[in-house]
Amino acid sequence: MTPEGSGEPRRGALEDRAGSGEPRRGALAARVRRWLAARSDQQVFAACLAGIALAVGVFLVVPLAPLFASIHQVPTKLDYNVIGKPEGVVTGFWLLAMGSFGCAVWQWRAGRRPSGRLLLVGAVLLTLISLLVPPVASEDVYAYSFYGKVQSTYHANPYLSFPEQYSFDSWYHLWSWRLVGPVYGPPFLLLLRGVAALTGPSLLAFVVAMKLLLVGAELLAVWLLARAVAGPGGRREPGTLGTGEQGDPRWPVLLIAWNPMVLQAVAMSAHVDALLLLLLAGAVLAHRRGRRLAAFLLLVLTFLVKVYMGPVAALYALWLAFAGTPGRPLGRRLVHVAGLGALGTAVSALTYLPYAGAGSRLFASALDVSDHFSTGSPPNLLRRALAAVLPAFGVVDTTAAAIGNQVARQAAVAAILVAFALAARWVVRAADPWPPVAGYFLAYLLLTPWVFYWHELPLLGLVAVIPWGVTSLVAVVLSMTLVPLAPRMPGAVAAVGPTAARELGNTVVGLVGRYGGALAALWLGLARRRRAVPRPALREPGRAGPARAPVK
Repeated sequence: MTPEGSGEPRRGALEDRAGSGEPRRGALAARVRRWLAARSDQQVFAACLAGIALAVGVFLVVPLAPLFASIHQVPTKLDYNVIGKPEGVVTGFWLLAMGSFGCAVWQWRAGRRPSGRLLLVGAVLLTLISLLVPPVASEDVYAYSFYGKVQSTYHANPYLSFPEQYSFDSWYHLWSWRLVGPVYGPPFLLLLRGVAALTGPSLLAFVVAMKLLLVGAELLAVWLLARAVAGPGGRREPGTLGTGEQGDPRWPVLLIAWNPMVLQAVAMSAHVDALLLLLLAGAVLAHRRGRRLAAFLLLVLTFLVKVYMGPVAALYALWLAFAGTPGRPLGRRLVHVAGLGALGTAVSALTYLPYAGAGSRLFASALDVSDHFSTGSPPNLLRRALAAVLPAFGVVDTTAAAIGNQVARQAAVAAILVAFALAARWVVRAADPWPPVAGYFLAYLLLTPWVFYWHELPLLGLVAVIPWGVTSLVAVVLSMTLVPLAPRMPGAVAAVGPTAARELGNTVVGLVGRYGGALAALWLGLARRRRAVPRPALREPGRAGPARAPVK
């Protein structure tokens, strides 16, 4: 490896590989290898950075930035619940941006290292460019504006309110999820109330404030993760993070701050998941510094922002009681788990007190949205398949659809519970809790019926601090594919209602597009790991002891 910031080309292994007798994979691949072999680390990563920046600038900033100020012109004629938002040239953006980011990760895995200065400059540049893009492919920040305004202006409990009750408000046309209450916990709702009070009647000011606030959370999370990777005193912490790239504090910067998915989720669209990333990064750093109870409480806070983070806190509690305290008798370990559970419950109850007047409605909205299915999710594929196949056996169409919905949801819940049980078995024996936690979270994202790309932010925080393996590979690929790759097509509603067969076809296409790369990476990673497991050695003739048969 060349010194950091060196201008000398890194030819070495890349040249050897390009000139070896390996079968050619095409003229284009050969040209790429030759170009890479002739460039220094700085030049390669600078080219990747330029590709990501051009993708954001040309395909999103140029067509969309002029529309940003129109957010302030409310009431607006643009009803996002009817015609949607302008999305720019999203296909071009993702092809160029993800191609460049994938190349950067590939070269990092090949042993190349850019300077820390280039990584930081790139993170700042990409963030500033992305801030110029109005919220794209998501209306969530406008829903945030309702949850804040309904508290600061109308002094109402957001768990008992929904936008349709305030159709007279000037911001109404930009509000989404009009018949659904918040699915977020009290910490985030209190934050939204404060932002709405500070920004006043300007929706543009609210959106800009949320962008800046959540970008700050993301960048602070990257800094905390870099400190956790570096260890005390800024040095690598041997024995805790594996070897290679995972011991380098520059890795979280590349993985998160250069990731186009993160740029779209946070700097462009201001998603709350940046707060989850920050809380998880704080938990990781607290764990590395030996402050285990603080780490657990930070994970409880992630659950209080979004409920699906609860199993992450539960897995860490299991680690604390079992692997984190070796030598204790089983009874004391169980008492430890119960105590942590009681502490988490007490903190949760206190946090919900300001909104306790909503009663059972505190969690009703989360249950309401749990009935949704994402296009292409594996449970949705099962649902659509049953709806398409059962009528051939005499089942009425509506009944077949209901059966598909119920079976797919129950199968997803069962699969997630199995994944949690396997992760729990793994975590109680692990020296480091984060690989099992990351493995569970990845399984959850692959198995849950309803998922969006921004839900992956906390997983990327875990990937930044665990040794590279199958989980890391699949998570990085998923961050590049679990996104909308094509713009919303006008006039997509057909004159005749959708048939079960057409819906099944659309779901198959969605599965291949959004999950295909990750599932292929999972299969290849597991196959390679199985091949890497050494077989038991055969005893040489004449040695003492019986010879063992080869493993087939």
